[in-house]
Amino acid sequence: MSQNRRSILGAALALPAAVAAGSLLAATPAAAAGGVVADAWTDLVLEPGITAQAGATPQIRLITIADTTFLQARGAVTCSLNADTKIATLPAGLKPTWYVRAAAPRNNSQGINACRFEVNTAGSVTIYGANTGNPITWVQFDSVQAIWR
Repeated sequence: MSQNRRSILGAALALPAAVAAGSLLAATPAAAAGGVVADAWTDLVLEPGITAQAGATPQIRLITIADTTFLQARGAVTCSLNADTKIATLPAGLKPTWYVRAAAPRNNSQGINACRFEVNTAGSVTIYGANTGNPITWVQFDSVQAIWR
């Protein structure tokens, strides 16, 4: 009897997925998620030369889902970055115990349309990826979500 690899792989992957889906469907939402706790949105403290886009104030919050805490960001800034640059500071009292990193959309320049959003242990928010030949003129934070440590 001949079996092709695709059908064997499909069968191997289907069983664990079916078992996991059955467990999640049988669980109550609170038990499945471990509860969801979302803090209020808080404004980032922007550095000089970094401007919030109209109607898109840069903000962050912590959200806990299934006992895992994430940093979420939203909003957008206009800037003129020619090097890796600190653009903001987290509000007082929010300091990660390790670096928090995520990719964020930026102006498309030379085919590059993402940059690195990083928060260090002092609470400084830095944007990485700009240089004189490829400046960053805006960064949007709505896609930023990273595990908070």
